[in-house]
Amino acid sequence: MRCALIVNPVAKKGRALLSAQRAQKRLNEHGWECELMVSESGEHIRQLTDQAVAKNYNAVIVAGGDGSIHHAVQVLAKTEIPLGIIPCGRGNDLVRTLKIPFSPEEAASVIAQGRIKKIDLGRISASNFPEPRYYCGIVTCGFDSEVAAFVHQNRNIPGGWFGYLGAALILLAQFKFPEIRIQAEGLDFGGQILLAATANCPAYGGGLWIAPTAQIDDGLLNVCVVRRTSKIRILLLMPTVFTGKHILEPEVSLHAVKSVRLESPMPLNLFADGEPVGTTPAEIKIEPNSLSVFVPSEI
Repeated sequence: MRCALIVNPVAKKGRALLSAQRAQKRLNEHGWECELMVSESGEHIRQLTDQAVAKNYNAVIVAGGDGSIHHAVQVLAKTEIPLGIIPCGRGNDLVRTLKIPFSPEEAASVIAQGRIKKIDLGRISASNFPEPRYYCGIVTCGFDSEVAAFVHQNRNIPGGWFGYLGAALILLAQFKFPEIRIQAEGLDFGGQILLAATANCPAYGGGLWIAPTAQIDDGLLNVCVVRRTSKIRILLLMPTVFTGKHILEPEVSLHAVKSVRLESPMPLNLFADGEPVGTTPAEIKIEPNSLSVFVPSEI
């Protein structure tokens, strides 16, 4: 097997390159021919993925986090070229969903075993963005987009839920609840929200179960709407997101849909897989079985 191993060298606080080299060594031990490609930006990841496809590599492997994977997916979506993942990000929510081991060597061995699974992708067409984007995880809108923007701009924030929750606590005091219209089959909501998350995976922010019933291969998106409530109430709700029990609260509703439209009087920032993807208005839909991924045998 011939593959490209694309690494985001700033991921994992600069340790991603070492993780990629460890994974490359393990793949070589399994008889794979693996070219290491070092990226300089998200757009460069996309360009390197294009190069790998042009070289007729059998697979593309990304050593990075959800954001790095997001950029490679723009090229690999709707192709038969499988994606391999070496976890090196701050959130690693797709990795958790797919049960990929965090050890570079063990993740490389999963790839070498060659078990491939087709997963769904979301696809978002948003204002102020040049083209539609595929995404693996969750599109955020409202408060969670404000947190995503803060984390995206401040790369020194700790990874996982600890950094995400810390950013949320900083931003909540000044947050103003936006007006939005959310329309889908069986859903027509208009009013002020804390957030609206359109999920292909169940979690974001390093393990916050915003849409606990979401599945990556069921042909559906799960829209979690958290309506406006008091900020004291929001603080009380935050711990329940760690278990997904927030969906039992009266301010929260969860809707399984195939597509959804978001509109608002003022443009609202949208993030997908932690990457900016434009503003409202936006159309989001599911694209079933659109990406091939190397997964462990138990998936």
